Amino acid sequence: MAVTDFRDPLRLNKLPVRGLVPETSSSAPASPAEGQLWTDSVNHVLKFWNLTTWKNPLDRADHTGTQSASTISDLAATVKNYRLDEFAAPTAVVSLNGQRAVNGADPTAGSDLATKAYVDNARAGIAGVKDPVRAVATTNVNLAALPASVGGVTLASGDSFLATAQTTGTQNGIYSYSASGGAATRRQDADATGEVLDGTMVAVAEGTDAGSQYIQTAVASGAPGAWTQTWTKFSTGGQTYTADGQGIELSGTTFSLELADATLAKSAAGLTIGLVSVAKGGTGATTAAGARTALGTVGKYAANVPAVTAGTPLNITHGLNTLDIKEPTLREISTGELVGGKFIVVDANTVSLTLAASYAANTFSVTVIG
Repeated sequence: MAVTDFRDPLRLNKLPVRGLVPETSSSAPASPAEGQLWTDSVNHVLKFWNLTTWKNPLDRADHTGTQSASTISDLAATVKNYRLDEFAAPTAVVSLNGQRAVNGADPTAGSDLATKAYVDNARAGIAGVKDPVRAVATTNVNLAALPASVGGVTLASGDSFLATAQTTGTQNGIYSYSASGGAATRRQDADATGEVLDGTMVAVAEGTDAGSQYIQTAVASGAPGAWTQTWTKFSTGGQTYTADGQGIELSGTTFSLELADATLAKSAAGLTIGLVSVAKGGTGATTAAGARTALGTVGKYAANVPAVTAGTPLNITHGLNTLDIKEPTLREISTGELVGGKFIVVDANTVSLTLAASYAANTFSVTVIG
């Protein structure tokens, strides 16, 4: 059958065409016209020529506009199947909207988030400083039938207390209170091996030992209950002081020194001792002369004599503060010879010396006893 070759376009004027099949081949037609259709028999895809390349009308890259998610049958299932680790890492704060993250693993790196179980277990294993107890028992407590109060505190269920003086020493330790007449159980963080050690400390919140801290000083040997815990008061929350009346005064919270008499004085610089009488071992004086007078003792003055002019009195100030002096002595320094001279008592602190000849300074030394 001959094939009619229509070289010119047919104007169909909106008439439907049935059974139209575009050209089909394994390779694209040569010299196509814009809009020409061609079926790729290799990929079984209908394409059209856009003056540049053969395009598949279904190519996603050429689609524009918005497509409703409801028209994509597997969208929800596909997205929900992605793992969180397959998404890009967040670059801002991530809010959980008040919800909990569950089923986490224990952290291994310093920046890992920790689960509650991990934190509880780690906290329970701390043997150094324990959570405070509400009270401490310093006498034996019937742990099988608890009293209503321990250490001066009426306890409630769930409160904790420290037993330090059990008749059976292995019962010492940190306990949880149940009820009056009920049994005590060791607190969760103090009931297993390694949770109470030599050096473990616990503070006391209330009662007769409020504010105190207790330290466990025995070497641990197994779980609590297998060995005797020794709890010693390490510090207290307050202390009462009393002045002993032996030179210390206490007024409120201020200590000060008591002064026995006027011979003592105190200031910010410290304690000062004033004049002390002879009766109390002092001299009652502020000068050596006064002290000698008060003590009834003699004083001594010795010095080299300045230059002396013949016949002219030379005053010598001895400072002994007394008119009752012995005859002064004059000694020649070069020979050690005692020589005579004319001495006159001028006043309580001065004598005059007159010599027949003139002498240079430091020729003689003079001694005055008074």
